[in-house]
Amino acid sequence: MRKTFDSELQELNFEMINMAAAAEDAIDVVTQSLSSSDDEAAKTAIEMTKSMDQMERDIENRCLRLLLQQQPVARDLRTISAALKMVTDLQRIGDQCANIAEISLLLTPQQKTRTLADIRTMSQKAAIMVKRSIFAYVNRDADAAKAVAALDDEVDHLFLTIKGELVELIVSNREVADHAIDLIIIAKYLERIADHAVNIAQWAIFCVTGELVG
Repeated sequence: MRKTFDSELQELNFEMINMAAAAEDAIDVVTQSLSSSDDEAAKTAIEMTKSMDQMERDIENRCLRLLLQQQPVARDLRTISAALKMVTDLQRIGDQCANIAEISLLLTPQQKTRTLADIRTMSQKAAIMVKRSIFAYVNRDADAAKAVAALDDEVDHLFLTIKGELVELIVSNREVADHAIDLIIIAKYLERIADHAVNIAQWAIFCVTGELVG
């Protein structure tokens, strides 16, 4: 019985890794859509996030089967309950990627070619945070999970920098106000993605220590 249970837990790990990879890919593709005049990247990102809906349902179903059909010990209960919380954050990351993609479709090619270096850096850091937080969960590595918070500080700093630059742009040139506001909204979505990665990392710590931090 325990062997079967451990096998199911391993499958749960694989599913969590796959969903996190899907989230990372969505972040990468939606970032590409912001720096390209090709709307196909944005449309692809939206489709990718739709597949995450099914991933979420599959993981939730597996967790419920483990809870109802097996006899998990305290450590297993922490693992399963954390997974149930994490998939919600991963799904919200997907939703925010879709929101960014939809804004990207509204930007003109001229707007897309403007400097987006800080936003690209934000998205890269957010994607790394998602990857590391899931790695920490799968490997039961509390130290790796705690390190995610340091990256969140960097993302928060970038957001404030971007917002400040765009506010100055609006003040100096009202004609670009709509574009600047769109970019501020995109940066805010990326900041939220990073916050969800922190949530996942906190649940990874819970798996190891049994304590909720934050």
